[in-house]
Amino acid sequence: MNVSSIHASTSFGRALTSVEKHDFQKTQEEARKQLGLDKTTATIFDFSIPTTNSKVDTGIGTSFSDDAQKLAGMLKTMCGVNSIQLQPQGEISNYVRSPYSGTSFSIGMHLIDLTKLKDEEYGSLLTERDLKSPYLSGNKNHTTVDYDNVFARDGQKLQLEKAYARFTKLDETSPLKKDFAKFKKANVYWLEKDALFEAAAVANGSKDVKQWSERDKNVFATKEGDKTRIAQLKKVTNDQGYNVVDFEEFVQFIADKQQQESKSNFNKQGISIFGDCQIGFSDKDFWAHKSAFYPDYEFGCDIGDGKYSCWSPAINFDKIDGEAGELLYNKFNLFFKRYDGVRIDAAWQLINPMICEPWHNQGNNVFDNNGNKLGNKLNHQPQVRDNGKHIMRDIILKAADVNKVSHDKIFLELLGGNSYDSLDAVKGLGTTLIHITRYGSDNWGRVKYYESQGGSKYQNMKPGQYTIGPGTHDDYSLLEQAENAKDRAGYLAYDLKLNKSELEHSEEARSKAIFAELHTTKNQFATLPDILGQRKRINTPNTQNGNWTYRAPQNYEEEYHKNLANGKGLNSADALSKAIKAKQNGRDSVLTRKLDTFAEILRQPGPMTTKDADKLYLNA
Repeated sequence: MNVSSIHASTSFGRALTSVEKHDFQKTQEEARKQLGLDKTTATIFDFSIPTTNSKVDTGIGTSFSDDAQKLAGMLKTMCGVNSIQLQPQGEISNYVRSPYSGTSFSIGMHLIDLTKLKDEEYGSLLTERDLKSPYLSGNKNHTTVDYDNVFARDGQKLQLEKAYARFTKLDETSPLKKDFAKFKKANVYWLEKDALFEAAAVANGSKDVKQWSERDKNVFATKEGDKTRIAQLKKVTNDQGYNVVDFEEFVQFIADKQQQESKSNFNKQGISIFGDCQIGFSDKDFWAHKSAFYPDYEFGCDIGDGKYSCWSPAINFDKIDGEAGELLYNKFNLFFKRYDGVRIDAAWQLINPMICEPWHNQGNNVFDNNGNKLGNKLNHQPQVRDNGKHIMRDIILKAADVNKVSHDKIFLELLGGNSYDSLDAVKGLGTTLIHITRYGSDNWGRVKYYESQGGSKYQNMKPGQYTIGPGTHDDYSLLEQAENAKDRAGYLAYDLKLNKSELEHSEEARSKAIFAELHTTKNQFATLPDILGQRKRINTPNTQNGNWTYRAPQNYEEEYHKNLANGKGLNSADALSKAIKAKQNGRDSVLTRKLDTFAEILRQPGPMTTKDADKLYLNA
């Protein structure tokens, strides 16, 4: 690349042209190699992915779409992203929207890309006319998730019922029918049970298990199950006359097919896909595997003021070598089949759990004003600590080994809760810990802290043994952090060889420094809004409103470049340059000067897409 020719140009302040983008990619790779970077991860929720064609926007995003591939391509080119951590993809509802309350095995039908069902590969199960349904074309707000549209009676499920009706008419020798049979055979442990839950819901006229007959509440109270009732539920039909179990299994077959196809396409771009295995379980999971759980206790955590929040049904740790261990193994085995690696949400709950008894067991109010399901922490917690390593090594890592997933692709969220007391159980397993810089200070939460010699269990770490980001999906955005991070100026200036006064007085300088610090170690991550330079939160814990609704803008490329011009978002060239200079004790080099040139181009206003830059500067 001829740096001087770019310096001589009068076109500073724009997106890179396609020619410059090619040069930038080579420069970026050279910088990443010099720094020893490995996994640069974008944390993305499916619902956040934009649908750029307004005529087929259901109101929610999906990683199964072509739009997801295009977004990933931009993130890889401009930000060096080579892995995507997709948050939980289980079934949710309009009433329980948190993906961390979704099902462990079944994929949410809301993630299925309906537009693909018109293709011959899918048996042309939907038509162009179907795709002109008001459900797909009536959504007008493309900046927030429209759950009401997705879960309306004439929404996603109705379209899938149309597809299923055509599927039933396919010849039994058709490739799709053959693949369906193989899918059912490969997923015996969970598939039918999850489908039977829906049949029981139809039979009882409600998805609320508390409204069911006592017999249907307890179909799987034993590992073998109530075989007579199971046989009856297999015959249940819905209002359209379809067999409920067969329809639900069909939906999971289509979802799995699209999930595997999307993973393959991400991989072809050089991007690994990591799943987020939530520690919790849904009502469906509890019903289908009831003998593996405590009947009345739930996972929980301390939320302050003497209150404990209950999350979800808790596995019975007394049965860890029986039904509970089998449930965990099959849960992780499926995740390792679906993804290149896995993030384990609140992993400490498997090592040093906190078990609570919900207040509703005692007849008191269940929820506080912020929507927390309250409970009392048990005085006698399960004695799991000695078995923590056993659970990790003989259940989770065994599933990883069977699927040939290396242990460094297992990311453990040991943040909060009983995390500190859980660290001993994962030493020497080769797994990767997750850390954040949100609470960074001279004595805590900085890259130099984790990699320095000290007495804390969080210290003495080598690059690659952990991945670090500014915060998780539950934290303030990076821009919000930068607004209130003056106290971090000291260590950022020292570690990155930057001007302390500038960091104290400039939010932009602090934002860029936070990104740069992440690039001084092997693995780093950031949420999608942080990367795009948006002051958006995905979830605000202990609150009810506005969560799980963030969508990236349809014109995300323009938004990204506009924000870069305003000093926001991940300017990879700037972050890499600062990280290299920090390693070189502040010294410049040919490589950092190249990076600084690109950083400056991206810093000022101008054409905000490569297409527009090509038109203006390359006459393309």
